[in-house]
Amino acid sequence: MIFVLDASAAFEVAFNRPRADKYRTLLMEADKIIAPHFYINEVSNVLSKYVRGGYINEQNAQLTLALMLQYVDEYEDSGENAVESLHEAIHLNHPAYDMYYFTLARRNAATLLTEDTALAQLAKEQGVFLA
Repeated sequence: MIFVLDASAAFEVAFNRPRADKYRTLLMEADKIIAPHFYINEVSNVLSKYVRGGYINEQNAQLTLALMLQYVDEYEDSGENAVESLHEAIHLNHPAYDMYYFTLARRNAATLLTEDTALAQLAKEQGVFLA
């Protein structure tokens, strides 16, 4: 089974939040885990905010980033589905960032892993598989 991992689900695992065990199990059982290339930028940005907010120190942020990068087997070039993601963002009235995960899951008949309730609801309505 192929999974598309978004940053919210990855943070759930990295910080051992309530649904971490569920995601860990799915990640271990996956045939392949994919994400848009900007996943790296997204998790780096959030980690920098955690450091600036005093929630973690820089060393922990670096270690967490290394861990979170290991979750993904294959990064997809965001340019590959940029037009499609923009189109869906406009027509489905949802942030374009999220539509990259959404369209990547749809293109690969993959299961989307997300903690974003709005994205999960939209995916469900549009027939994208969710875990």
